[in-house]
Amino acid sequence: MFTSNFFYYITLAIYCFGYYLAAGLAINIAYHRCLSHRSFKLRKPLERIFVTLGLPAGTPIQWAGNHRFHHQYADEERDPHSPVRDGFWHAHVGWYIGTKNPFVCFLYSIAGPLRTVYDGWNRPRTNQEHNHLAGDVATDDYYRFISRPLPFMLACWLHVSLFFGAAYFVWGAFGFVVLWITAVIIYNLGDAIDSIAHIYGERPLHAKHFARNNRLLGLLTLGEGWHANHHVFPGSARHGLLPHQFDAVWEVICLFRHFGIADEIRVPLPEQIQAKLITPQKRG
Repeated sequence: MFTSNFFYYITLAIYCFGYYLAAGLAINIAYHRCLSHRSFKLRKPLERIFVTLGLPAGTPIQWAGNHRFHHQYADEERDPHSPVRDGFWHAHVGWYIGTKNPFVCFLYSIAGPLRTVYDGWNRPRTNQEHNHLAGDVATDDYYRFISRPLPFMLACWLHVSLFFGAAYFVWGAFGFVVLWITAVIIYNLGDAIDSIAHIYGERPLHAKHFARNNRLLGLLTLGEGWHANHHVFPGSARHGLLPHQFDAVWEVICLFRHFGIADEIRVPLPEQIQAKLITPQKRG
């Protein structure tokens, strides 16, 4: 036991915050902006490290293929997770497990590490119909290997054993519970991009879809909440394209570029953004 309550709580807070940051950066940098949209190129060893940290989000091939399909049909009939069409809970988590039952979706949304354990078995076996859209991801030997059912399941279970085991070993049951809550927050922030960010927020750009810029999500998801911008310019490595839109992931990408470990970075030109803006007159 720690002799100082302050030291006990501050170290646990740092651990959980580090877990939150690692998950956010792994998913948003590697899975989303790098693999799914190829909006920039990251040095392969670092890319694979980020993907490995983010594995509870799903297999790299399935995640990229499904996300690309979502962009093709955002909020249309074929969209796998549109709250406009299928309701909040199905878009939030139900599409992962094939249900629209709000109670089942709620239990899944608060399952934390149990969700990771279940997903380790479930995710490589479901929602595989769009994998052909991620053929470029599948050419990577490591991503192809880790997307297989057994390696992915073992990786997810190892993730839970290591991170939650460490929390319990160092901080006891309280540390385990706090990390559980942290995992629930991380999962639901990611899920909120599919649900809340298509319902609540601003739509400052011309588009057929209903993706929105949500300021709270923009902050909490490290920049992913500028979702209207992203859907209009999906190939952009920067999502916070308009004034006063802080994009933490973009700042990290710029840092990587400074150190020479990221390049081929794509962002729209100012005139391209301006051309898509809805003027106040047109909004009214």
